[in-house]
Amino acid sequence: EYLLRNAPDDKANGFDMGVALTYPPSSITTLLSEDFGFEGPNMVSLNACSSGNHAIAWALDLLYEGKVDVMLVGGGELIPQTEFTHFHNLKALAPEKCQPFDKERKGLVIGEGAGIMVLETLDFASKRNAEIYAELKGYGMRCDGHHMTAPHPEGAGAIVAMSNALSMANISYENVDYINAHGTGTSLNDRMETMAIKSVFKERAKGIPVSSIKSMIGHTMGAASAIESVVSCLAIKNNAIPPTIHYETPDPECDLDYVPNEGREAKINCVINNSFAFGGNNVTNIFSRL
Repeated sequence: EYLLRNAPDDKANGFDMGVALTYPPSSITTLLSEDFGFEGPNMVSLNACSSGNHAIAWALDLLYEGKVDVMLVGGGELIPQTEFTHFHNLKALAPEKCQPFDKERKGLVIGEGAGIMVLETLDFASKRNAEIYAELKGYGMRCDGHHMTAPHPEGAGAIVAMSNALSMANISYENVDYINAHGTGTSLNDRMETMAIKSVFKERAKGIPVSSIKSMIGHTMGAASAIESVVSCLAIKNNAIPPTIHYETPDPECDLDYVPNEGREAKINCVINNSFAFGGNNVTNIFSRL
């Protein structure tokens, strides 16, 4: 809708410029740049539901390299009817509700939305007296190279993504206070993510709160990891952990602390945000209190 409202009013020879301009995925960032006068690097990530985390990681690299002082990053998704059909054909949709990590989970619920954040150097933020929610410490990326829709059964890519994020951030697994899980509510994904967390966090795994906000807002696809990054920062700022709702029946294969049904207050200094997308596109970001 934004694209069509802002497209040039030119239908020469019966050709609708609005339709033409909505075709390239970069159209939305191009028009936002035009509206707000942004002149820095412009990129659109199409890594399925890890797109937001991927964009955030790319922006962090630019900041570290001194190429920019500030970046607007995030993700959004407007779901066409065809996407519902695709997920229905994959038998990935829950008939009623999304129940991440529950024994009776039957799939995901599709949602729509957007999550946007401003990433900037500390110096730039200080000069403009910005309110700082958290510090982005690092990221990890790894492709499974396994299957278009199914995760690696042993979580190989997810394990490396989390491990590399911890390494880049120079943070020990012992210092992570909360994991914002990918947690789609599908049988394979939730089991794999649980295995991967156990592999990385070892004896601490069962003591770290792990929750999925997809249980509340659905799977927002390209917006998912961006929204979850915003939630990760708010968890740090507010010392609050969101719950995994609709959790009713424990699964012996998913045996971590999933913050069932009620959020909780806790001192949160470091959060891992996982996004394990179709195609095995695994991206983990780490946020900490400044």
